[in-house]
Amino acid sequence: MKHEELIEKYIQNNLSPIEVKEVKELLKNDNSFKEALSLHTDLKKVVVDDDDANFRNLITNLEQDAKHINPKRSFTKWLVAASIALLFGLSYFFLLNQKTASTNALFASYFVPYKNVVAPMVRGNTSNQQDEKTQAFLAYEKGEYNKAITLFTKLYENTKEPYYLFYKANALLKLERAQEAVPLLIEHLKTKDTLTEKTNWYLALAYLKIQDKQKAKELLKKVIANKSYKNKEAQKLMNEFE
Repeated sequence: MKHEELIEKYIQNNLSPIEVKEVKELLKNDNSFKEALSLHTDLKKVVVDDDDANFRNLITNLEQDAKHINPKRSFTKWLVAASIALLFGLSYFFLLNQKTASTNALFASYFVPYKNVVAPMVRGNTSNQQDEKTQAFLAYEKGEYNKAITLFTKLYENTKEPYYLFYKANALLKLERAQEAVPLLIEHLKTKDTLTEKTNWYLALAYLKIQDKQKAKELLKKVIANKSYKNKEAQKLMNEFE
């Protein structure tokens, strides 16, 4: 197997037992492979760090180190540079996907659309004479979120009732359209209806979904400090960030 493939599998912790032995032998007997693997490993450590400055500093240091590699070795300066680029192209996106999977899993674990408390449905009511408000919340309860979003949008435009923003945002989050939900929740926070206290929790989850962990943490801290809606869950979620 090519050295590049072994390194890629190594940084992804995906080596087979036979490949593990091969890597060990190469580390003992091939200094050029050892240097390349070391460069990849160092870069991986910074890729998982959120500090962009550290990442840029390490790239600079690696470039400086590359200049001093013995040109007689099989890994010449240009190959070391290519190795760095290879790691950036492989491990960075692998780790980015790993982070995305992690935040998506957390979102899925904690997000539940808020119950309909505005227009509770009367079970068994099949009347065709339902008004748009009833139709909107019926669609929401039935999980017909695209229909609910369309109706909530129209209802908000006509009435400016802020709770339509809240429920529309919940429907968008359920459809994994968090980027669209964020401005609605921010706007809802400016209001003072009976649902406003719940908004920080859902906005935190929306930020989590779009990978903005810093803003998610800030909102979770508010939820915890104010002992507001879902404060216990907020504490648990904060602990999972650590």
